[in-house]
Amino acid sequence: MARKRDDSITGRVGDRIHSTWRGRPYTRAYPETVHNPQTEAQQAHRNAFAALSRLSSNMKAAHSIGLDYQANRMKLNTHCAFKKLNKVFVTDQVIRYPLLILSKGPVTSFEITKVRLEGQTLHVDFDGKRYDFHAYDLDNIYMFAYCADLCQGSLFEPSFRVVGSIIGEIPSEWIGPSLHLYFFAIDPKRRASETIHVGFEEIEIV
Repeated sequence: MARKRDDSITGRVGDRIHSTWRGRPYTRAYPETVHNPQTEAQQAHRNAFAALSRLSSNMKAAHSIGLDYQANRMKLNTHCAFKKLNKVFVTDQVIRYPLLILSKGPVTSFEITKVRLEGQTLHVDFDGKRYDFHAYDLDNIYMFAYCADLCQGSLFEPSFRVVGSIIGEIPSEWIGPSLHLYFFAIDPKRRASETIHVGFEEIEIV
């Protein structure tokens, strides 16, 4: 790269490229060949990034709430935070749904004690591990159902932690092994808990 005095020319002229760097004009030789590698590993990386971006869009309803606190700490939006936190769980061929992070934060978690499916209605019982009334009892517990086969998801109306249960209805075509349920708590300060995953094999069919 060589400095030049005249900065009135930009772009390619013959076998030279004229541009600026930090406000300083320069010129460089145009490369004889432009490399666009298409190795198997690079294609797999591109495909994984595309799959992760699609997944983030499909799960936006959940992570826009569940990752809001963490994304602010990372100085990112929730779409970028989701991709950064979950990139190790997504390849071009496999998505590790049980490990996906849709929420992250300091709020005390809870335990899903029972999930049963009656027709198309999900009944979820959870133990908030708070037995005396406390500010934490006012945490909202969210449930997000995602059908991997159809790439569709739905975020249900939250329930207070103190209530101990949440109910939601899913489409009949979602019922099957590709159904994944995700849960998280959001406190009155909009902080989140860690993500809890429940797979279809853990659901009692009534």
